[in-house]
Amino acid sequence: MSPPALELRDVRKSFGKTEIIRGVSMTVQPGERVGVIGPNGAGKSTLFNLISGRFAPSSGEILLNGQRIDGKKPYEINRAGLSRSFQITNIFPKLSVFENLRCGVLWSLGYRY
Repeated sequence: MSPPALELRDVRKSFGKTEIIRGVSMTVQPGERVGVIGPNGAGKSTLFNLISGRFAPSSGEILLNGQRIDGKKPYEINRAGLSRSFQITNIFPKLSVFENLRCGVLWSLGYRY
């Protein structure tokens, strides 16, 4: 039996004295789809920031395919097989898909408009 694709074990995150994430535990099996819902301010973005490595958890463990990823840098987590996308998109409607993608690549290489 293979390990879960993603597992969170009693993950917590505090900013100062304010505890934002309070002991989240969940398991996502390979191929399974899971939704995270809640009102504004519930901690959904913070949870995704913890999983993707943007923030380090205050306590708890995050595992990807059975390997701990909590405390790793985002690029290390990406190389381990987990990537994140953001809701905000900046596209140029008069450019082709290829040209839009090329702009993103050039920007990441240090070229500016």
